[in-house]
Amino acid sequence: MFRAEIRKAKRSGHWFRLSRTERGFFSLATTLRVEYRSYALMRAMVAVLKKLKELGDRAYGQAMRGMKLAWAFSEAAVRWGNPQARRWRNDRDYVLFLGRFLDVRGAYR
Repeated sequence: MFRAEIRKAKRSGHWFRLSRTERGFFSLATTLRVEYRSYALMRAMVAVLKKLKELGDRAYGQAMRGMKLAWAFSEAAVRWGNPQARRWRNDRDYVLFLGRFLDVRGAYR
């Protein structure tokens, strides 16, 4: 399972966007055939897989960016006196809109 993810990431070029430590850790864990008894080891593997998923899947990346923006906008609106703004965090359409059309990273390039 992990080797297929590495292969996919290398083909798409996302493998090299990971830090050297992350690549080394992931490669070593798959090469040594480690038993995943350690909770910390498994969490680290999942974190690297999540990062690869975010890099590779555009919709997932947009949803994550939208979620962060929705939380930030919601917090600001609640502080300004709009208690109903807490609902924005769970509004799927709002989150996807923010992720697709308010790409903050692209604005600074």
